[in-house]
Amino acid sequence: MSHRRGPDAGFTLFELVVVVCVVSVMAYFLLDRMQGYKEGAEKASMQQTAAAIKSALQMRVAAYMIEGRDKQIEMLRLENPVGWLQEHPDNYAGEFYSDAYARVKPGSWYFDLSSREFIYVPRLSANFVPGPDGRKWVRYRVKIEYDEVQEKDAPPRKVLSAVNFLPVARFTWF
Repeated sequence: MSHRRGPDAGFTLFELVVVVCVVSVMAYFLLDRMQGYKEGAEKASMQQTAAAIKSALQMRVAAYMIEGRDKQIEMLRLENPVGWLQEHPDNYAGEFYSDAYARVKPGSWYFDLSSREFIYVPRLSANFVPGPDGRKWVRYRVKIEYDEVQEKDAPPRKVLSAVNFLPVARFTWF
């Protein structure tokens, strides 16, 4: 007497192994894709913080100009930009003298009191290509530009032309 499989027979061991392999491969690709989305979200959050600081800088410059305190605009290069925000970012680690890159928790901002740079150290950086220094960080600094204006019968004078909050070095993130 031979055993025949009926319509309600279960998986064979081979079929089960194939299904487990297929599901495992799909899970791997899903998790890999999710990691990329998390890294993209981290980049977007970093850019949003930088944009908020840039807006706060522009408002500070406008207030100084309205109040006739143009000379104080130059001092903005030295200030910690977190002070311009109503609230500190949740991932702000603080102010440090010298190089705090190795001491700051990845995924955090900090202000370097020596270089006067506002620095972000990425937590997820699989798609981050560092700049010339080889470090996985993004450094920002206030940049103030002046134009020299020559008026008739007067000595040349400098006139504020741009105030910006820009990365110090090129980087690629995605």
